[in-house]
Amino acid sequence: MVPRPLVFLTLVYASGIVLAAWLNMPPRFFLLAALALAAITAVIFFVLRRDVFPLLLAVFFLLGAAAAGPDGAHSRRAVDRYLGRTVTLEGYICSEPDYRKDRTVYQVQVEKVRQESGVDETSGRVLLFVPGRRGDLAYGDSVRVRGRPFLPDSPDNPGQFDYGEYLAGRGIWAVILAEDGNGVEKTGSGRGGPVAAAALGIKQRLMEINRATLEPGHAALVNGIVFGSRGEIDRRDAEIFNEAGVVHILSVSGLHVGLVAAGVLGLLGLIGLQRFGFPALTAVLPVYACITGMGPAVVRAAVMAWIYFLGQRLGRERDWPTVLAAAALVILVFSPRSLFDPGFQLSFGATWGILHVGPIIDGKLESMGLSRPWIRGCLSVTLGAQAGTLPLVAYYYNLISLVSIPANLLAVPLVGLILPLGLLASLAGLVYIKIALLINYATAALLDLMMLLVELVHGIPGGVIYVSPPPPAAMAAWYISLVFLAGEGRPGQKTGPGLRLAAACLLAVSLAMSFMAGGDLGRRDLEVHVIDVGQGDSILVRFPNGRNMLVDAGGWKDEFKEGRGAGEVVASYLRRLGLRKLDALVITHPHEDHAAGAGYLLGRFGVGTVLVSPAGLRDWAGERADPAYGKMISLFRERGVPVRELVSGDMITLDPGVQVEALGPGKDLLTGTRSDLNNNSLVLSVRFGRKSFLLTGDIEAEGQARLMESGTRLKHSVLKVPHHGSRYILPEFINRVQPEMSVISVGRNSFGQPDPGTVALAGSGGRPVYRTDRDGLVLFICDGRRIRVATAN
Repeated sequence: MVPRPLVFLTLVYASGIVLAAWLNMPPRFFLLAALALAAITAVIFFVLRRDVFPLLLAVFFLLGAAAAGPDGAHSRRAVDRYLGRTVTLEGYICSEPDYRKDRTVYQVQVEKVRQESGVDETSGRVLLFVPGRRGDLAYGDSVRVRGRPFLPDSPDNPGQFDYGEYLAGRGIWAVILAEDGNGVEKTGSGRGGPVAAAALGIKQRLMEINRATLEPGHAALVNGIVFGSRGEIDRRDAEIFNEAGVVHILSVSGLHVGLVAAGVLGLLGLIGLQRFGFPALTAVLPVYACITGMGPAVVRAAVMAWIYFLGQRLGRERDWPTVLAAAALVILVFSPRSLFDPGFQLSFGATWGILHVGPIIDGKLESMGLSRPWIRGCLSVTLGAQAGTLPLVAYYYNLISLVSIPANLLAVPLVGLILPLGLLASLAGLVYIKIALLINYATAALLDLMMLLVELVHGIPGGVIYVSPPPPAAMAAWYISLVFLAGEGRPGQKTGPGLRLAAACLLAVSLAMSFMAGGDLGRRDLEVHVIDVGQGDSILVRFPNGRNMLVDAGGWKDEFKEGRGAGEVVASYLRRLGLRKLDALVITHPHEDHAAGAGYLLGRFGVGTVLVSPAGLRDWAGERADPAYGKMISLFRERGVPVRELVSGDMITLDPGVQVEALGPGKDLLTGTRSDLNNNSLVLSVRFGRKSFLLTGDIEAEGQARLMESGTRLKHSVLKVPHHGSRYILPEFINRVQPEMSVISVGRNSFGQPDPGTVALAGSGGRPVYRTDRDGLVLFICDGRRIRVATAN
């Protein structure tokens, strides 16, 4: 008999899902093959009485491939004709309301699509965004929605979060925005499952009690901890918890399910009804999983807890690998694409680490003289979870949290108090709201203490390291080494010293490969990364000696005020490259689409120096800059970052082999032009060997004329076309530069950029013109003699 057969069956089922996703073949082929092979297997087993386990593995492999099938692309093709057109969708809300800061999000199961040509019967889900807080719509309500369905833009920078793919994995084929309340009409109620409707209705009522008895920030945290609702949590708080390695606290996970199970069993024990523990958990755990959204972590924990207590009730030996495999198989049968969900992988990785590596750590700590079991338990659980998730966190989030151990040791015990108090307060509020208010005084105090401790630990210098994603081979080496280092084989079998030595070597190779993936070892080339930030500019220059310079950081509408937007895109890309410091941050001019993203980078990256144009900082007769720009520059100075104004003739020395010179603006700034801030942009010349790059900011005709009049050498190999390819370009300027190729940093806009005439001018003579709105990120790699070009699309 094969030991732990369910583990092998689950692994091959998951392998089938991976194969189907890779091949993207219709599921019919795999399903027919699985049925045929299952029939053969049944005959061999029942008639010939032979061992059929290898055939059973093959059947499960084919079933996994059939279950996964094609993703949302097929259902999306069925609705392509509706995208971008004004239509009326009829269906019902199939999810609970997800309240955000400025909008409410629903999932709508579409049944009919009305347009001028008629009515189409269809089936699919869309994501509906309604401005503000819409409290009259709930799960099961029938709705009529008018708007234009669209697909989220594909990511245009390597490693950027693919929102469209994320939605497709959840069966959502489009997004629709309701511009005002008139775009959504409630036409009925009572659709959907009655059990789910009742559970979600109770959840919303309980969450409203917390909102009514706590400050908004506290209510958002409690509702995240107790009910898994994260939409209202402040984004900065979520970022701090993520970097501190305790983000699992803010969404329901195994910790929360364990606390609920312990609470149920403890309550029954107090009243002498402990014999009803298993039936109570059988009733409570599914309801709690439904209320909290049926995420992979809560389903995994609920299934494992139920199987554990079932085995206890039946007097059966409990084998954690089999229980873990059973939980995974349950999830993958109902939701095969969950296999590719980071939440699924992190949940099972953490659990595997706790159960597989944790006992070894506990034994080592005991042998070192640590006698208190609860201290050993906390340390072994935390370290085991870290070992099980370290490569995944580095891969998906580009970080390693060195403070996660103290953060978990401090925060998790507090969650053990916050969760029951928050749940008790919301339940008590159903009877009398003032009882909830009284209980939540204590809840708020505990939340403040938890936030204080997490922020203190998060603030430890060097506690969070951003890294490049480890190569898949390094991740595989990590997990294989842990399997052998922990000595887990068949029950009672220990790994020999030879295998342990091999595993240790494999672990060292894994770490070395991960380090080399993001390091600057052997760098000899100059790299110019034109990052896609939408309508704006951000260009990273990486020098042969490993130093770097960021020219602009992009900026979206209202980013000076909101503090988030393009800066997050830039930060994500920099972190994916493993960068933690900018040796120089250049802000060519104060306009929001070039400068605002720099505010987000402040405090998240070390900055050696900030280099700016004098325009916007001087008291002058020209165009005034947004006051928020001056405040941002002052914040850099307050953080001890030197701020230096550059004019033509100034040099930037970061690599002795690369000449970086400011060609503009002149010492006498231009005034009275169409846009003084644009025309006084910093213009940089970057020369390496026989090749060169001209970075022009947003200079328009007047600024270009000033450069030509200055007599400076303008011929360059690569031209960053000024001002997003606008029509304010002088043909003589392009002729003077004589670029071999050009790049335009531009996004979706209402300004008519890039101008077709400018694109034609830059591309005259067959010269390549790259555009971030079409090509995504554009990467130039220069060895001093040749320039290679790579694009994201």
